Amino acid sequence: MVCVAILSWGEAAAQLDQAITDKDLVDPWSRAKAVVLSLAGPIDTSVAHQQREQLDRDLSRLEDELAALQSQQETVAIRIVSNPAFVYDTSVSSREMSTQVAEIEASFDSLLGDLMVRQRPDVVAMQASLAALRRILEDKNRLERDVVRALGSGSKNEIQALASRWWAGAQSVEEARGAVADMRRRLAVPASDDRRN
Repeated sequence: MVCVAILSWGEAAAQLDQAITDKDLVDPWSRAKAVVLSLAGPIDTSVAHQQREQLDRDLSRLEDELAALQSQQETVAIRIVSNPAFVYDTSVSSREMSTQVAEIEASFDSLLGDLMVRQRPDVVAMQASLAALRRILEDKNRLERDVVRALGSGSKNEIQALASRWWAGAQSVEEARGAVADMRRRLAVPASDDRRN
């Protein structure tokens, strides 16, 4: 019982000491997925054929950018557990991901502007969450601090926990990308129907 309490305390302390938290990595993409899913229904019925083409371009770019960020985060997770020298590359990786998030922010802004929903509270909250993640990643010391602490601990569990956090972040990006891809498919169906009529 005492052992379990000590382990639980250790895990809680490690979580409190995270420079980049689970919430930082997951929240923007959970919000993005919810926003995209909320837009799918109205788009099916209200978007003209010409606007569909522009939206398809916006969504295609966004899907590609999300895929690139997902891949980068998966690479970070893998390198944390497999390459101790990754500690020397954390600042580069963090900067690259910050740039990727900035591109995604801009693409979402363009898409949401086309749909005239920028002022919706859920959209404002999503954009704020994305901006917060971008700023966190701009601070290259945060990722470095987490990696140095995990590797320096010599604890396999702590190293794996950090890698798992980044992998979970990548999976949440994938879920947002899936919602974007589904939105593209839904936009394409009526457009095809229009061409047949």
